[in-house]
Amino acid sequence: NVVSLIKQMYRYALKTDKVEKDYAQFISININYVATKKEPFADSELKLLWNNKDDDIAEMILIMCYSGFRISAYKTLEVNLKEGYFFGGVKTDAGKERYVPMHSAIMDLVRKRIKRHGCLLPTTPAIFRADMYAYLDSKRMAKHSPHSCRHTFSALCEHYKVRAADRVRMLGHAFKDITNKVYGHRTIEELRSEIEKIRIWC
Repeated sequence: NVVSLIKQMYRYALKTDKVEKDYAQFISININYVATKKEPFADSELKLLWNNKDDDIAEMILIMCYSGFRISAYKTLEVNLKEGYFFGGVKTDAGKERYVPMHSAIMDLVRKRIKRHGCLLPTTPAIFRADMYAYLDSKRMAKHSPHSCRHTFSALCEHYKVRAADRVRMLGHAFKDITNKVYGHRTIEELRSEIEKIRIWC
């Protein structure tokens, strides 16, 4: 685990005179800590979110689940309501400056959110994360992290047979095969036809 790894690092650092004191001995773990789930939201959880889509936090979770960006990206994303797409991204070259069409199911949510807040994420990612945990807890749902929304988008794409290469494009992952990396070009409308394969049941 993490603690044993840190202790090993300090033992090595002491041996090689990198540090003068073993600070690893002061590490303690809160046994009441509950890890966040990395897996996607379950269908029953998504249904509950859709049934509560008028709630500010549920609204943002749904937008993230059906667009697939990292939480920090929502601070700077270009939102084109007229043409129905997001543009932007963070972290890697493949993740930046990418287009993701808005799924028709979240179009109204995005429009309302922009009208209400002037942007998608009016708080910091850290504050939203805390609000999200509190909201999920109030609904007796598992403690999913914002990154679970990205996992959910990927899982929905896979379940509804979105083309694998387009799933990679919309998630902003790097292509491993040279053909898609160099010669793969898709229009927003082509991507839209893929993302609209994802069905919403409520």
